[in-house]
Amino acid sequence: MRAETIALVVSIAAIVVGGAGVLWTWRRRRRRGDALTRRLPPEYFEALSFLLDEQMDRALDVFLELADRESDTVELHFALGSLFRRKGELERATLIHQNLIARPALSRDQRELALKELGQDYLRAGLNDRAERIFTELLDLKAHQEFAARALVAIYEQQQDWAQAAALRRRLEWITHRSERPVVAQYYCEIAEAARERGDDKAASEALAEARRNGRDVPRVRLLSAQAAAEDGRQRAAAREYREILVTEPGLAEVVLPPYAALFAAGAHEQDFEASVRRVLEAGQHAVTPLAVAGLRHPSLRSRAILEAIERELTRLIEPLSDREFAPLLDSSDVRAALLRLLTGWVIRRPLYQCRTCGFQAHELYWHCPGCRGWDTMRLRTDVFPEPGIDV
Repeated sequence: MRAETIALVVSIAAIVVGGAGVLWTWRRRRRRGDALTRRLPPEYFEALSFLLDEQMDRALDVFLELADRESDTVELHFALGSLFRRKGELERATLIHQNLIARPALSRDQRELALKELGQDYLRAGLNDRAERIFTELLDLKAHQEFAARALVAIYEQQQDWAQAAALRRRLEWITHRSERPVVAQYYCEIAEAARERGDDKAASEALAEARRNGRDVPRVRLLSAQAAAEDGRQRAAAREYREILVTEPGLAEVVLPPYAALFAAGAHEQDFEASVRRVLEAGQHAVTPLAVAGLRHPSLRSRAILEAIERELTRLIEPLSDREFAPLLDSSDVRAALLRLLTGWVIRRPLYQCRTCGFQAHELYWHCPGCRGWDTMRLRTDVFPEPGIDV
């Protein structure tokens, strides 16, 4: 038999064997699916339909009736417990999941799922100590690890236990293979600031060093590094950090410029300060509004470059006027003074910062968004000053 014929026979045999394996797997899965479908009563699917239509009360009625009649159907009890939790009936949800865990015949996967559900019940009820024990057990069991780790992170953040939160973030990094280092850096910034407030300079320095190891380029880390350098008399190092933040994050100008100007004897009127601000202003239009806001909120910052940014905002408000309306305003200090007061009023009244994730707005910068609990998501709003011609 020639080599080509042998190769052909072997190939056909491999295809036949592979096809038989695929067919056997498909039939096995189909039998398992059919068995599950036969085990679940038709009312179960009726209740699911109600859920999809967001008719929770009708779905709950069906599930309750089924649970009384089909006490051995674990899936029904999971669905019922989840539904009770969504409706805010946490005691009933907790009881269902506790009873499921107590069943001796429950499979390992089912028990782990019941633990996860019970942990969510405790979390929703504010019983953080019980939720913590449940999610720690799930981590030890290596079950639902990402969910459990994120739940524990939320608990430790709420308790401001930043060291524990950092440990869980590192565990998450190992589980998901995604970097959590910038958030860990934020935790150590929290630790450093708390240590400074209670006068523990050594602990503050150690925490800041750990923050730098995890996120050297995180703006908050640079800001704290600049403050620490200024307190130690290292003015040039502090100025370098402030300049770097202005270049990479001009939206933080209102936070950065006041301590930056304080490094100079003449403040904002020092030549070096003026030059660095002008470089930021000339780098792009996106820096104009943050610099103008900083100057309007902090009159001591009104160097020539910052006054130029404010003037650009005034001109932008005047631009929509017709030539006839615009001509008298060119040399009118009264009108420009009125517009300046208007800009200042907007800055005082309007929330300046907005979360880029959830849209939460605030008058001051939060490194930890109160809305979505995200880290380093808030920046100066791009619409602090309304578009010309728009009434506010």
